[in-house]
Amino acid sequence: MTNYKKITKKEFDVACKKHLPSRWIRFAYKYFSKETEKKDMSLRNHLTFFLLGLFLMGFFGTMFNAIVFIKITTIIYSIVLSILVLYLFSAVLFNNYRLKRIIKILDINKFEYNYLINKFYS
Repeated sequence: MTNYKKITKKEFDVACKKHLPSRWIRFAYKYFSKETEKKDMSLRNHLTFFLLGLFLMGFFGTMFNAIVFIKITTIIYSIVLSILVLYLFSAVLFNNYRLKRIIKILDINKFEYNYLINKFYS
């Protein structure tokens, strides 16, 4: 294992540029991550309000015993939520795989990788 404190920014950048994040990963992290910027919040907000609206329609359908209405809203809600969860889960898995390849190139562990990220980009 190499001494991670001796890795230069140039070596780190070369390893990272070999495995850049795909558009799939960038889109997921841009619009749905914890650090999403305010200008990119509209998609996440629209999706949140859409899911909240479907949930409330199903809730009121249950209160008023509208069986067909409950079925329709539940099916739509579950489909949209399943697609969103599977998409975000796959983006996280792809990003973790990408990071493992970078870590392998640099011959360091995840703690050391995070140290280098903070050292070079903070």
